[in-house]
Amino acid sequence: RGLATQGGGGPVMDALVNCPPVPKAMAAVIMVLWLLGAAVPSVQSVLSLKATNTYGAHQYIWNVFTFGFFNTNLFTALAAALSFVFVGRFLAQHGVSGGELLRYVCFTNLCVGLCLFLWQIFRYMVTFDFHNLEEPVQGSVGLVAALAVTVRQKAPDEPLRLGSAPFGGLTAKDLPATLLVVCALVSGLGVAPMFAQSLLGGYFGWLFLRFVARSAGGARGDDSEHMHFASFFPPVLRPLALAVASSAHRLVCTKGVQGMLDELPIGHGAPGVSHIVGAAVSGADAAAPPKIPAP
Repeated sequence: RGLATQGGGGPVMDALVNCPPVPKAMAAVIMVLWLLGAAVPSVQSVLSLKATNTYGAHQYIWNVFTFGFFNTNLFTALAAALSFVFVGRFLAQHGVSGGELLRYVCFTNLCVGLCLFLWQIFRYMVTFDFHNLEEPVQGSVGLVAALAVTVRQKAPDEPLRLGSAPFGGLTAKDLPATLLVVCALVSGLGVAPMFAQSLLGGYFGWLFLRFVARSAGGARGDDSEHMHFASFFPPVLRPLALAVASSAHRLVCTKGVQGMLDELPIGHGAPGVSHIVGAAVSGADAAAPPKIPAP
């Protein structure tokens, strides 16, 4: 059940066969872009995030999005593609549609790309070192971090397994933090700069699930205890995490942002949250705004 696999063709083949079309397509895009980059190295300047190419003479503005699906390393490309296959299958078993997953991935990837682009600009303004604008950024680790948050949301107490054996007593609740620690070690050792993308991917993934995503019944956000941002961190870091989460809560949960989100359809032309709430209650309660999760 969950992330465990069954079948006679091996876990990878079983997951590929049973994976829904949308995550399977995103996994295919990752591998196709890796093959393209290996065959034509010059496409790196078009698909990787590089500030001078984003807003300069070339104006490749799409690279704030494409960077998250483009990998120059075969190992990271395979890891990301398999993550989409396995987690996509897992989410489908928990009732997540392909459209919901696509919106989640696009939101997270674009937010991470914009933040990294602004960070390159900020570093240049502080140091006046032009190389900060020329450093290409690519890789799908931010998307993998966002997928890890969805696993925590759907099955927080499910044990992580290496094959059929439990992995160190860890559960899905520990998956985002474990991935972040691994990325910090990889970045610290100078193997690959993964930490920032992992941190931002997990953060924006949490923000979307906590405040923006809608359930089938129309309620926005997830107020589960295990989705409190501070619960992602050890006790010593929770005051800082709470401050960060509170800032996101104030930004996303303003009346203007909430009104804009209420106008978005849930899917297939369904009404917004305010219409659902208004139909479900009457009298004075009908004027009450939908409950917004705490940070």
